[in-house]
Amino acid sequence: MASTNTNGRNRAGRRDGAPRDGRREQRAREREVYTRQVGERLAAEIDRACARCQRIDGVPASVAKEATKGERPRLPEVRVLDADACAAILENGRGRAQFCDLTVLDFGSYTNPAGGFDKGFMGFEQSLCEHSFLYNVLSQQRDWYGENRRRNINCELYRDRALVVPAVRFTRDRLHAYADVVVLAAPNARRARSEYNMSDEQLTDAMRERIRFALAVADNLGHEKLVLGAPGCGASGWDASVVAEMLREELASGEHVATTVIFAVKRERFGQNHERLAHAFETFPAKNETSYEDVRAREEAAQAQAHKDDDDDDWRAYLK
Repeated sequence: MASTNTNGRNRAGRRDGAPRDGRREQRAREREVYTRQVGERLAAEIDRACARCQRIDGVPASVAKEATKGERPRLPEVRVLDADACAAILENGRGRAQFCDLTVLDFGSYTNPAGGFDKGFMGFEQSLCEHSFLYNVLSQQRDWYGENRRRNINCELYRDRALVVPAVRFTRDRLHAYADVVVLAAPNARRARSEYNMSDEQLTDAMRERIRFALAVADNLGHEKLVLGAPGCGASGWDASVVAEMLREELASGEHVATTVIFAVKRERFGQNHERLAHAFETFPAKNETSYEDVRAREEAAQAQAHKDDDDDDWRAYLK
């Protein structure tokens, strides 16, 4: 169920952002300059975010309203966008910090601030940092990451621990918007399986609980708009179809605050995270009973037939 996939790796088997033609090193140099510049330009906002940053340890008390008997669950609108998180934030967020009404769930690094953003690595969390001062705040929380490394690895399943960074300013093309960012980590399925022989059942239980923890933290922030990517579907080795189904089940319960949930996952040449998420939520709130693999197989068969028909037409053209 939590089968290892190749999403998050390039064709040579390296993780996303691995050096090729010096691009990772170039990104690292550019990000060093960006971090310094944004730190100077938005120093006051960064200081406020650091002062108000919350550390969550354990599932908070639920504030979401459960549907009473006979009452229909309050279901969110779910959208799967072919866009990065910054685009979704700018489209749906507000331009003043005091009116922030959007939460971002950043299933990122558990042991290092922004997962190697400063070293040029790429991923959902690093993309967030490229357009905000998020890294400036996370880099000042190194004791939290150190505590995770020393005491909370938990066989690579990690624990229900999160940082809540308030009113992070995201900017692109002279537009800006604010979001509260919840930083936490998905269980590392790849390492838990290879190093600790964790079963699919154990991994699935851990991931389901982490999703509930993330949504509980978001509920407590009280925002009706929620943005996230494809949790764990990169270097951590989760199958996007499996994770999407867990998210669908939880959101379909109608027990959460968010009324709009946006998955910001760009289409990739060698990955299928966007397609798998879109397929899972195509029939939301109901489960899509047709597997993604079956749909994909039919599409490929239709494409192959179309190519064959085109070839036949080309052959007949020579007889005219």
